[in-house]
Amino acid sequence: MQDHRLQQARIKIDQIDAAMAELFEQRMTAVREVIAYKIDHQLPILDASREEAVIEKGCDRIQENELKEYYRELLIKQMELSRRYQQTLLAAVKKDESCSEP
Repeated sequence: MQDHRLQQARIKIDQIDAAMAELFEQRMTAVREVIAYKIDHQLPILDASREEAVIEKGCDRIQENELKEYYRELLIKQMELSRRYQQTLLAAVKKDESCSEP
């Protein structure tokens, strides 16, 4: 009986992970749009006040208080990955620009 409960919980986790992977791709697509705007308007990648607002808003969505600190860590890591991806995209644009200059 317990093996069945464990198997069911793992199936549920796998389903959630699949949904999270799809949402991650959607988020990173939006990140590409953000960096394109930042490049066009010569804005820095890091917007610390925006990140803190996103983290606070995200934590407010968590109902179980004991999970808030873990969700905060998840959001912080997600922001780090987003910045790193933006840096990669920005470097590619700068490289393309330098290659196209006479």
